[in-house]
Amino acid sequence: MARSKSDISNSALRIFLQNVGKFYDTERGYEPFIPKKAQKLELLEHFNFECCYCGNDIDVKSLSQDHLIPMNKISLGLHSWGNVVPCCNECNNKKHQKPWKDYLKTTAPGKLFIKRKKRIDNFVSEMKYDPNLNLSKYANNLYEDIGEVALTLIKLRYKQAEEDIKILLSK
Repeated sequence: MARSKSDISNSALRIFLQNVGKFYDTERGYEPFIPKKAQKLELLEHFNFECCYCGNDIDVKSLSQDHLIPMNKISLGLHSWGNVVPCCNECNNKKHQKPWKDYLKTTAPGKLFIKRKKRIDNFVSEMKYDPNLNLSKYANNLYEDIGEVALTLIKLRYKQAEEDIKILLSK
């Protein structure tokens, strides 16, 4: 449950990035990344059923999905093909919001880093995902607008509840 204006705005921003991701997938000729079981399998096959970061074996049940470009106010990554990669739960938890290349360096030293980075880069390129989409003007406006609208509605309902409580207590 959202606890503050920023929580509400962050939730709205994630929904926005998911919806833009669906549109972006469709415009690039892909079925939107939901992901369905077949989509999970396709993702896993591309990465040889391995965590893209540490190389541990994963399957549909143990699959955790990571956004290379995080879905947040700063990074503005989309939930779409080319930005979602397969990883194990441990790597997903450890990477959190770190840049994926920085995190990859911690799990794949030397030649392994080059090999895994190339696999990820190839996937992003193959899926025609542009990590430099400029959505900041829309996202920033949405973030601020949602927060203000939510606070206005909260104040309105608070006043209504306040009035009802006064009436109830005056009886």
